Amino acid sequence: MHILILASSTDSAEAMQVALGDTTDRCTVVIDWADVVGSLEKDHPNLIVVERAALVQVELATLLKLAEPGGWPPLLIVDALAADGKCGIATARRLAQPPPQYYQIGDLRIDTRKRRASLGERWITLPPIQYRLLLALAQREGEVVDCQELLRLVWGYDAEEAEARELVKVHIRQIRRRLGLNPEQHNYIHSVRGFGYMLAQPEENEEK
Repeated sequence: MHILILASSTDSAEAMQVALGDTTDRCTVVIDWADVVGSLEKDHPNLIVVERAALVQVELATLLKLAEPGGWPPLLIVDALAADGKCGIATARRLAQPPPQYYQIGDLRIDTRKRRASLGERWITLPPIQYRLLLALAQREGEVVDCQELLRLVWGYDAEEAEARELVKVHIRQIRRRLGLNPEQHNYIHSVRGFGYMLAQPEENEEK
């Protein structure tokens, strides 16, 4: 298991490494938020531990996105760790359940480790917003999710219904285009007028 730690200083980072001991297979400790983002994209950690004092580096909208299940590794916020913090990390390690490696809905697959999607044999890498939007729908397979909720899940803020609807609509159109879906058939990504969007296998979609 790979644990990624964001510490507030070099001294805190060293203390965290000591505290972790043998509770993890691999540990990466950083003191800059940019390094966290880089590790998320390249190393795919199973758990993120953020020292409370380091939260000043993280914008609220970004923190809210990290706290959402499924699209990101589990997030644990702790006070400065000393040697007695090892037990807490060990407990978090046991409890943290990484998201499924794949979501599969018909021929549509989403690889959460490599942040990519495929329809059939062709894998594509979506821009982060579109990937998170597709993943949010996949996690609620067969359920209509309204645009304002999608905005909160993916973008991390609230907006009026009209604004949310237009923003989500633009990115849904781009996802369909990238996946090669026919927008007139509403295969997989189904728009439900007046409510929102639903991801479902083609045979489950009703003709519009």
